[in-house]
Amino acid sequence: MMRRLLSQRTVASFLAAAAAARPVALPRRAMATSDSALPERFLLYENDSFLSGTSAHYVDSMYQAWREDPASVDESWASIFERGNLADREEPILESPIRVLPVASSDMEVVRQSLDDCGRLTWMIQAFEGRGHLLAHTDPLNLDDVDLTQRTPSRRFKDMVRLDLAYFGFSSEDANRVVRVGFQDTVGGVLNTDSPPMTISQLHQLLLHRYCGKIGYELSHVADSAARRFIRTQIELEDPNSTLHRPLPKEEKLFLWDIVASAVHFEDFFKRKYSTQKRFGCDGAESLIVGLRALMEASSKLGVEKINLGMAHRGRLNVLYHIIGKPFEVILKEFVGVKGSELAPFQMQSDVKYHLGSRSQVKMQNGNMMQTEMLCNPSHLEAVNPFVQGYSRADQDSRGEGGALKVLPIEIHGDAAFSGQGVAFESMLLSEVKSHGTGGTIHVVCNNQIGFTTDPKCSRSSAYCTDLGRVYGCPIIHVNGDSPEDVARVFSFAAEYRAHFHKSVVIDLVCYRTYGHNENDDPSITQPLMYQRIRSMPSVFRKYSDQLLAEGVITGPEVTTKSISEKARFGAYQDAVDQVNYASYLRSIIPDNWKTLKYSDELGQVTLQPTTITPQQVEQVARALETYPENFEVNSKLKVVLERRVASLRKGTDIDWGAAEALAFGAMLLEGHNVRIMGEDVERGTYSHRHAVVHNVKEKGTYVPLAHLAETQGRMHITNDPLSEYGGLGYASGYSLFDPKDFVMWEAQYGDFANEAAIVFDQFLSAGETKWNQQQSCVVSLPHGFDGKGPEHSSGRLERFLQMSSEDELTPAYSVEERAHRVNWEIVQPSTPAQYFHVLRRHLKRDFRKALVIFFSKQFLRAPNVSAIESFTSGAFQPVIEDPAVPASQARRLVLCSGQLYHSLCKYREAHKIGADVALVRLEELSPFPVAEVQRLLADYAGAELVWAQEEPKNMGAWEHVEPRIEIYTKGERPLRYIGRRTNSAVCTGYAHVHKQEQEALCAEVFAP
Repeated sequence: MMRRLLSQRTVASFLAAAAAARPVALPRRAMATSDSALPERFLLYENDSFLSGTSAHYVDSMYQAWREDPASVDESWASIFERGNLADREEPILESPIRVLPVASSDMEVVRQSLDDCGRLTWMIQAFEGRGHLLAHTDPLNLDDVDLTQRTPSRRFKDMVRLDLAYFGFSSEDANRVVRVGFQDTVGGVLNTDSPPMTISQLHQLLLHRYCGKIGYELSHVADSAARRFIRTQIELEDPNSTLHRPLPKEEKLFLWDIVASAVHFEDFFKRKYSTQKRFGCDGAESLIVGLRALMEASSKLGVEKINLGMAHRGRLNVLYHIIGKPFEVILKEFVGVKGSELAPFQMQSDVKYHLGSRSQVKMQNGNMMQTEMLCNPSHLEAVNPFVQGYSRADQDSRGEGGALKVLPIEIHGDAAFSGQGVAFESMLLSEVKSHGTGGTIHVVCNNQIGFTTDPKCSRSSAYCTDLGRVYGCPIIHVNGDSPEDVARVFSFAAEYRAHFHKSVVIDLVCYRTYGHNENDDPSITQPLMYQRIRSMPSVFRKYSDQLLAEGVITGPEVTTKSISEKARFGAYQDAVDQVNYASYLRSIIPDNWKTLKYSDELGQVTLQPTTITPQQVEQVARALETYPENFEVNSKLKVVLERRVASLRKGTDIDWGAAEALAFGAMLLEGHNVRIMGEDVERGTYSHRHAVVHNVKEKGTYVPLAHLAETQGRMHITNDPLSEYGGLGYASGYSLFDPKDFVMWEAQYGDFANEAAIVFDQFLSAGETKWNQQQSCVVSLPHGFDGKGPEHSSGRLERFLQMSSEDELTPAYSVEERAHRVNWEIVQPSTPAQYFHVLRRHLKRDFRKALVIFFSKQFLRAPNVSAIESFTSGAFQPVIEDPAVPASQARRLVLCSGQLYHSLCKYREAHKIGADVALVRLEELSPFPVAEVQRLLADYAGAELVWAQEEPKNMGAWEHVEPRIEIYTKGERPLRYIGRRTNSAVCTGYAHVHKQEQEALCAEVFAP
């Protein structure tokens, strides 16, 4: 019997024949048709009404399939089709009117339901699946019963929801009527065909219990039908193996009770002993610890070996101790106070205790060891999210095939931050894109039901703070934070769903904040009614203890003993604080991949290996660049460019920027380093200069030549990012944190787009090492240079990066590598392809890492800015390049400059045949500042006038970085003259002719008498 809705179109031969039967006592009526080949139509027998209307197209398709292959349709239909000409039949095909459900004879007397019943029952089931969460009892504060609910936008949605039987058209007399709702096999849950008969009231109570209890489910937006079936089956069916409903044995309840007791007394210890210190505790949300531990236990059974966790400060210390395994005495040491002398060896300023990360191993109940790591995070609440994704992807890649199942990323969000901060969207976007995906992330929203002092109605417009998950088709599960057992079930289910479907889950842990934004805040000033209720709430330990007492799992004396023992356990750590060697602890948590590198406590011992390559390596790269798979056809215009690139490598001249970069990447790969390039349009290059990924013009397909250099080589991965700077750079930076042997570069489409990622530069790349003892390794590539096309894409804001450099004008003339080790990051503007090549290679050739920011000129990516092969097979990166055309003895003026302006000045000098006594010296590296080289220049050009020239306005660029240093080096006796654009608010003009005039004037002044 059919169990689906069918098409309304009736245009086929079988239908015409089947409908042609003469119904008894019914008048004959012809059907209008434009096709004379079709027989005239008759009304059907009443029993055979299924052959018209909605079912016509479906039955016709089956008939056509039967004609081609009789075995392709169900035998019940085959027997009908085999009857031949149905027009002569004198009886209906069906013995009785159609029923939606198959009924066994034993059910016939108890199950009599009409199509109308089926429609209303389906409506009711779907209503609970779609809207039951709005009436679920997920709020431990029960704010729904007071006017306080006007503070949240979900109130207006809840007021509109009705799920009572009368709403679906069932009367009180209908309640005890037996029905079956096994309508089909494809959707799961109670709609499965093996669903047993039940009364309408029983079905309604089942749906109320499953969808409107202490767990609320949102799944109607999940597009994957298999995923929806999996979720429905877990929710609706009575299955002792169902994670969401299985009864917990006594041993498991006691395990959860232990976790609750420890989490609550952890916060109680610091509240009593260090009441004046901020800790941003998870008071009121301690079940977060229960959920995370349940997630780890379930994940361990499913093959996960490592969790990478990112979160803001709310509850961070509790999670560090209970989930990550950070020693309590170390956390206590950070409360008591880490002395400056303990940090001195690392040249660290450190950070507040609730921003720090840690790593360890935790033993699971099944005996497996789970590697754990929490990434450091600043007060920018969601900033760590893309780092978690990038770091986890690198971790997964390092484990080879199946790595995504072995490493689980977890992000813990705040309710106001998750709905309010754009990087949450950007990070979820990246995690779901195939080239960046991490096999599913568990997102946990620790829902305080309040921002700092902001009610939900002011922090979002949607019903829930978790609605972002709908965009990416994530199942969203709301759970009452004062119900530890339900919390454990939900987190365990999330682990199973992620392992099964490799997709993300969003858990809304609805809880509250016992104290204010921090422990010294008074929240009753802004939320008096809410906090009046919170103050009357017993702790989750007290609540769960009462539940277990009522169940007979524990006794009253055991509760008292547990509380006393927990207080004593945490108190005993105070005697161990003085024994903590904090410097040793910092060394112990350095990741294994980084332990061979020099950290900031090893100054003066750093080394640099040669950055040159051999002619053999050049040939290997050239051969790879000209080799394509069979039948792979390159765009004809691009083919000329690529052939010219290979020819330049073989000829050894005219090597441009793209060829130099390919040489650098190729040599890294041949030496076993993995190379990963990310950013917007990096596959081709924004300025059509890279072409690392080549497209087949004959058929769909791409090819990455450098990925096929040799059988034994590092992995080459280059991929375009979504249009996201904050998330994209955060992802790349997170990826680079995993293994310092990998070369990871993020390139902005335009330099000024990096503004969108300011938090990553400010809080991670420039300051991560001094705050968290975490070396930064990401390379950032930023186009920078004025070309008359407006202020938006001219400047990468060089001045902002220099302002964050950790050295001042009094920094002495250290050796080249030692000064690089002492500075927080490197800022360079290479002016030639060879310089670019060497600075890329240098990044991996030292025994320490620094973030590297490269500014490059989009104007000079091609000829005449080229290099010879000798500059690659010999030499090194030069922080300062002197003017070979003007000896110091002949110079009346020493012009220091950086970036593409050098090329403009050279072109002007050549065109006007002037400036034989003006030396143009390039500062290729601005941070660390080349102190020794510049001091030597000043001595060599002792009689020359000193000039700093730049394209940028005076309040931008490198002027304010360079000028005070020259002042110190010359003791104020030789002023440095400024030549460049005047101080301005905008970067530059948007008019090409004005730009040309300004550029001409600048160049003329440089060479003026």
